[in-house]
Amino acid sequence: MDHPARGDVSAYQRYFAGMDASMDQKAAFLAAHLVTDPGARILDLGCGSGALSARLALLAPGAHVVGVDIDPQTVALAGEKYQLPNLSFEVGDAAAVHDGADAVVSCSMLHHVYTYGPRAYDEAAAEAAVRAHIASLRPGGLLVLRDFCVDGAPEETCLLDVGALPGSDGRSDVDMLRDFAVRARPLDALGSGFPLEDLGETGDGFRRFRLLRRWSAEFLLRKDYRTDWEIELREQYAFWTVGEFARVAERAGTRVIRAAPIHNPWILQHRFAGRVRRFDERLRPLPWPATNVVLVAQRVAPGRALRLREQRLDDAPPTYLRQTSWTGTHEVYDLIQRPTGAIDFLPYAVTDGRLRVLARSGWPRPAMVMMRRGGDVGEEIRSGHAVEMISLATDGRDPGADFLARSGLTLPQTVHFERLLTFLSSAGMVDEATQGIALHLPDLPASGPAPRPPELAFDAGTLQSFDAQSLLRAAEVGMLPEGRLELMIRALSHKLDLPTGVWAGESFTPSAIDLAVTPWDEIARPAGTPFAPTNNSTGFLRRIRSVFSEERAGPRGPVPGARQALEMAIPARHGTWTVSALPVYRDTSGRILIGIERRVLPAAQLRFGDAGLPCVPAWRVALLPDAPDPLRQAAADAVGCPTEAVVRLGAPYHPSLGITPERVQPFVVAAGDLPQSLRASLAFATLESVLARAGDVRDGHLLIAAFRLAGMLDLA
Repeated sequence: MDHPARGDVSAYQRYFAGMDASMDQKAAFLAAHLVTDPGARILDLGCGSGALSARLALLAPGAHVVGVDIDPQTVALAGEKYQLPNLSFEVGDAAAVHDGADAVVSCSMLHHVYTYGPRAYDEAAAEAAVRAHIASLRPGGLLVLRDFCVDGAPEETCLLDVGALPGSDGRSDVDMLRDFAVRARPLDALGSGFPLEDLGETGDGFRRFRLLRRWSAEFLLRKDYRTDWEIELREQYAFWTVGEFARVAERAGTRVIRAAPIHNPWILQHRFAGRVRRFDERLRPLPWPATNVVLVAQRVAPGRALRLREQRLDDAPPTYLRQTSWTGTHEVYDLIQRPTGAIDFLPYAVTDGRLRVLARSGWPRPAMVMMRRGGDVGEEIRSGHAVEMISLATDGRDPGADFLARSGLTLPQTVHFERLLTFLSSAGMVDEATQGIALHLPDLPASGPAPRPPELAFDAGTLQSFDAQSLLRAAEVGMLPEGRLELMIRALSHKLDLPTGVWAGESFTPSAIDLAVTPWDEIARPAGTPFAPTNNSTGFLRRIRSVFSEERAGPRGPVPGARQALEMAIPARHGTWTVSALPVYRDTSGRILIGIERRVLPAAQLRFGDAGLPCVPAWRVALLPDAPDPLRQAAADAVGCPTEAVVRLGAPYHPSLGITPERVQPFVVAAGDLPQSLRASLAFATLESVLARAGDVRDGHLLIAAFRLAGMLDLA
């Protein structure tokens, strides 16, 4: 079945104008997932107007972008409008195989293949298209797919409240929902529509309906596209869950680096919040449906790892991680410790004014695939492999030998080991100071296999050079979940006065108020050594052993790989989520100030000789609340402010993947929105002074929050 024609040139231009309005955000988001080498050939399949192709070409000037579309008139219009040296367009079937791509981008195309396939609403056609995308890749190439995902279980119902007031076209959301319930999926041979039960007015300007949760999401995602409503009615946006997207890609022989629901903050704020409400059958608020799904899959060579899986818990007692308890300041703290500390190496070079770094790619991190304790905020799926620094657990007495052991690279004698940062990755839980060391090299070596340490059974991935700005964008959108690599890149960029690029996360404008400013030396004043060991554990932590298994790429599909038991630490009475909230304001002279909590913790005493620790306010989440945005609600509840006052400071990150599956979602909050009691307990310092003393800051969460804020406010 063919896609419906749009008519004459003016009809094409009118249609694409509506699509292009949000293209900057789409392009920035997709480009952040395109971690490719210079000279890469990127295919934008189903390129339509060419607007996305052009923006990708601008965002990746070292790559060549090829926009592919089946419609000759569309291709001609795109070629006339967008003329860049690293951009071309060609006529071709986006669902067919195209040879020799280093990356394939498929943006909002797959649901068109599903709707207008050989049969209407054809999952087989969609899977064939994904397989063709993957077959177009060279080994190591990336598929970055953005589309829609099913919301809720197959027969799960929900209650949807929509407004009865007419919009600019004279129709209300109630009118649109009733029309959609009758005419959705009109190409279905069995007939259109879905069950919609009218439950009457709610008394506050809304009308309540009962319907399947997945159909409520379909309606919410298209209710404002009224100019092209007739065309939107034909298309079914979502047909696979996030998990089904991942399984399709895995069956085609790829490593699913990330498959995740995405929530566009502009849509949530301007089209959902205050305009509609969703509840389950017990009237508990439901999370907002994902506005999109992103799938990032890598074609791997036979014999390389596809994914890790937590197979089962192991009853053997822990022998690697050591748990201790400490008493002082009228509290008892439990801590986890490895036999040695941790050291992170970041080899780098500066080429044409841009920072490039050498990192491990595809390094196995089983903590990412552990059972999600305490609930989760979406069906995010990862293979269990990360891009991270060349790191190892060691006492750090011989950095040269440590680096050689982990990288396999012999360094020139002139190379200097520069300690950039020394910090606690998770001070309330982990008794370990991480040393971050930078190594300036004239040139970075070519990509090659990473040495596999004797204690590791799994595929060790590769050593690869990366553009540092690309990795920061990846961290901001959730593609790079390991927090320490991002932190070192930001600290090194700040030290070298190199740009970190355009922020890809949510936006925030600090409000102007005047509060007392405290110098860093006063904030970091000594607190003494009040902690002593105790045998009276609080039961806060648990050490567990899990058996993890590996699947590898075989000639005819996945085959079993290695299996290994590893120890991890988890909170016993909390989930694995932590939220932080960095208070921010701008004073009358224009300086940015941040609120810092002064804590007294045993990990600081044990690692730095003093228990005082300036840190970002942070809270562990026991259970995620029932709310449209559970993490934002958890942060707002912890701070004591309205939900809309907290803004995401980039994507979540893992602070210490070698020890714990803990994940941290950082937020910023205007200082003026803080409760008086919390604001009075904080010390406010200029952001500039904190970044200037980054080498003295011992809280890893504060470092990440401060450096991210500088990027968010374009101060980096």
